[in-house]
Amino acid sequence: MGAMHNLFTLLTLLSLITSETHACFLTSKWNLYVISNIEDDIVAHIKSGDDDLGNHTIPFNGNYNWSFCERIDGHTLFYGYFWWGSKFTSLALFDHELRGPCALHKEGGQHCYWLVRPDGFFVSRYNRTFADHWTFIKHWDE
Repeated sequence: MGAMHNLFTLLTLLSLITSETHACFLTSKWNLYVISNIEDDIVAHIKSGDDDLGNHTIPFNGNYNWSFCERIDGHTLFYGYFWWGSKFTSLALFDHELRGPCALHKEGGQHCYWLVRPDGFFVSRYNRTFADHWTFIKHWDE
């Protein structure tokens, strides 16, 4: 009984500590950024299976960002729906495959940057000038 009580106490304390510090328990904390390089406002609707982050208007050179803890089973999915004038597209912003172009394989928080341009959507693990380290993912749908 004593060992079970100690284990329960330890798990309770870890849960309280991680919730107070906004850290993730046993998984990585991710910070995602959607940056607009379009001179008009774009509208982004971001959601996952668990969270609907709603609609967000992103101005030229502005960004929308959020943080989350990756699921223990590795099946975290965030999806984005984007409108720019009469153009629309939807795409995964984070999933098991996109984790690769974003992960720095370091302790602590991970960052994933999306650049939205007139010619499409690009992802990078670094927030640098356009030519450096950006991977094309998808064009705007017609």
